[in-house]
Amino acid sequence: MSDPAGRSGFFARPKVRRILSRVVVAVGIVLAVIGIVSGRYGWLFAGIIVVGLGAAMGPARIRR
Repeated sequence: MSDPAGRSGFFARPKVRRILSRVVVAVGIVLAVIGIVSGRYGWLFAGIIVVGLGAAMGPARIRR
């Protein structure tokens, strides 16, 4: 939501959100690969969920 004073927060900047979303997606991919290689399906599902959360964090999700 927008700040009443008109100032935007640090995490509302598109560049910051893009970087954070890429980091979260990279962590999710690593979790998924570890889950596939080791045969631990819990890690695979956690990786899929983290990738989805990272995709939802992208700068296109900013609403003002």
